[in-house]
Amino acid sequence: MHKSVVPRLSGVHRFACLALYRALLRQCAKLPNTAPELSTCKPLIQQKFHKYKKLQSPSQIVDSLKAGYEAVDLLHSASKGNQYDINCITQLISNVQLAKRRESALQRELSKKKPKPLSRKQQRTSESRRVQEQTARRHPDATPILSRPRPVVSGRRRVPVLVSARGVPFLRIKKPQPKNLSGVIRSKLGIRWKRIERRTRLDLELLFARDEDAWDALTTGSEPETWAKEIKDALDVVNQQIQDADKKNMKLAEAMWNVVLAERKLAAEEEKRQSTETLIDT
Repeated sequence: MHKSVVPRLSGVHRFACLALYRALLRQCAKLPNTAPELSTCKPLIQQKFHKYKKLQSPSQIVDSLKAGYEAVDLLHSASKGNQYDINCITQLISNVQLAKRRESALQRELSKKKPKPLSRKQQRTSESRRVQEQTARRHPDATPILSRPRPVVSGRRRVPVLVSARGVPFLRIKKPQPKNLSGVIRSKLGIRWKRIERRTRLDLELLFARDEDAWDALTTGSEPETWAKEIKDALDVVNQQIQDADKKNMKLAEAMWNVVLAERKLAAEEEKRQSTETLIDT
């Protein structure tokens, strides 16, 4: 049984092709400058070699090598000043360029008639943008999330997942996330961050206010109204607001977790019931 030879993995084949490639490029450098088309010989040869370097068919390889050797003879004759061969080369190049222009014009016409299909990434982007536009506002028939679990659902029950967005809990039913939910989360996080920034600023101002009170005590004596009192009251209010919001989020997270547990229980019961019905039918 004959051993099959892969041409591109054969050292002899690669050496022959590279030798032909170098010979063609050398002959291109010797061409006269009598016609502007001759300057395109080198990039055209490079393009063709790059296009056909992975050929596997023996008949196609033989035809390509034969055409390459004929091109070497033609270029060699043209480099010696043979006007007939120079005209042949310019005519071949003109035909190739004309074919390219016709192909480009045909592709442009086809692209106008038939729009180019979107890539997978473009399809995902378009679908995500469409979902975001649809979920920009809360649906008028939407039920509160804490009203779950639903006693009966059509199809397979989706068990929600409890997620914490930097301390703000929410239940994720499916992806992509609705735009109105993202807006609520950003709003809550923005309010909390503003309160934290205010608390930091008040802590710094409280230090200056106490220094001012100490100076007043040294110069004019103690006063019933101090600089630090108002700042301390405002700081207490901010701390209380942050604590109340955190407690509210904690209670909400506990309520949502109970919803998840209830949904899991119902999903397990429905799956068990469906398995029993399947066994009975079989």
